[in-house]
Amino acid sequence: MRFGRFPFFMIILGLLIMAVPCLAAPLSRQGAQAPIEFKDGAGNAVKLARLPQRLAIVGRGPQYLLHLLYMFPEGPERLAGMEQRGRISSDFLSALFPGIDGKLTLLPNPGPESIAGLHPDLVLMKGSQSIPLAEALSKAGIPTVYLSLETPEEYYGDISNLGAILGNPKRAEEIIAFYKADVSRVEKAMAGLGDGEKPSVLVVMGSMRSGKYAVRVPAQAWMQTYQVKAAGGRPVWLDAAEQSGGWTVVNLEQIAAWDPDRLIIIVWYSLDALEFKNWLVADPQWKKIRAVAEGRVNYFPSDFYGWDTPDVRWSLGLTWMAANLHPARMKDYGIEEEIYSFYNKLYGLSREKIRTKILPKVKTDFR
Repeated sequence: MRFGRFPFFMIILGLLIMAVPCLAAPLSRQGAQAPIEFKDGAGNAVKLARLPQRLAIVGRGPQYLLHLLYMFPEGPERLAGMEQRGRISSDFLSALFPGIDGKLTLLPNPGPESIAGLHPDLVLMKGSQSIPLAEALSKAGIPTVYLSLETPEEYYGDISNLGAILGNPKRAEEIIAFYKADVSRVEKAMAGLGDGEKPSVLVVMGSMRSGKYAVRVPAQAWMQTYQVKAAGGRPVWLDAAEQSGGWTVVNLEQIAAWDPDRLIIIVWYSLDALEFKNWLVADPQWKKIRAVAEGRVNYFPSDFYGWDTPDVRWSLGLTWMAANLHPARMKDYGIEEEIYSFYNKLYGLSREKIRTKILPKVKTDFR
């Protein structure tokens, strides 16, 4: 009788063992669907019931969010669609990540109905203030999260939030660590730098107005101002710059009064950086500016996008600025190695792909 029960006992035991994973599975799924809570770039308290599986990107500067999203392995598969602004929203991703153009499904300034047609679980927008579109989406049951993406500290918070949204906080920590290492490297290089050793710097954006070149200076809180300060320079334009929200037009009389030691040029869109620089250094009026007369004029580097903007490339711009202003303190700087490190660690690109796809796009007059 005892032996007769043994097989039956073993059968029951086996069934119990097999049941354990089944019993554990709902708990595991429940853990994966635990609410996600954080404050977004606009200071809004966000609570998501589960990890969103379909993300949409809309609003101004969609490429900034897109470039950050693609640093995460989950990013491409979770992207349901995005607003298309300009000809295409990312030359960079189109060249390196096949299939991205198929995600450009929304026309500029889409309404809530168009966005809802993508069936997103979550909409991502760039900004630090809520806009009416987010309220309309909320009424349709679609939550919105804002990413500020303007300063390094905001970047760290936004990356952390994106890691939570994608369920990959470890990758978020890796990305933040990369940026912080660049910032720390520049901080250490500039340690002990006295005010008298900091060159006065003017950053101007060149543009064409009524058939003539014009220049503007960035706002005080913008990335370009941060890059100059962190890299050991003194921005001369702060009194004239707007506190927030725009570029300020300045004239040559004002620039002559500032008399900067260094002049850094930014050009966007249709202007060519080298052409603009050549015009500026040859112009008789600009030659009266000390930085121009003494040949201390450079234009900000770019590849697919400029390194001065609050795009993901801002750390490339920071290390370049530091090496430009204080080469003796940045002896280990080499622009090509900076590029290799950036695109390998943040996008997983091979050295060969970086050499053939990225380096040919780089424009710089200072290495």
